[in-house]
Amino acid sequence: MNYPTSFNVYKKTAAAQFTLLIPRRDDNGRIQKPGAILLEMAPSKGEKAYDWNQKIYFAFGLNDLTQFFDDPYSDKWGNFFHKNGDTNKKLIISHGEGRYEGTYTMNLYSGDQRIMISLTGGEFTVLSKLFASALPKLIGW
Repeated sequence: MNYPTSFNVYKKTAAAQFTLLIPRRDDNGRIQKPGAILLEMAPSKGEKAYDWNQKIYFAFGLNDLTQFFDDPYSDKWGNFFHKNGDTNKKLIISHGEGRYEGTYTMNLYSGDQRIMISLTGGEFTVLSKLFASALPKLIGW
């Protein structure tokens, strides 16, 4: 079985890693658990160093990707919320404005912890294309 590599973004403030998680199948080949795209973000702890012990995870499922590909200029676009037991996680993707137009900011929250990273237009385009190509793999097509 081939396992894909991650798409990584490294900035002064944080690092982000996106990894495709393939669906889990039972012995009959039926999907037990759909796949996801795992986002891991870690804050910076110095120049070109990141504190992966303080990382926050966020798994994009099929419903999240449906929202991601919705109208990017709608009020609801870019706001993702997951509740897992007592843990609330929120991811907000924002368009840059003014001189930052064409860029994006990702803020990932878990409880009181927040990690922020900026994406260039090119990085966001690559991420969007990777998300689109991952869709069939998430459901085992």
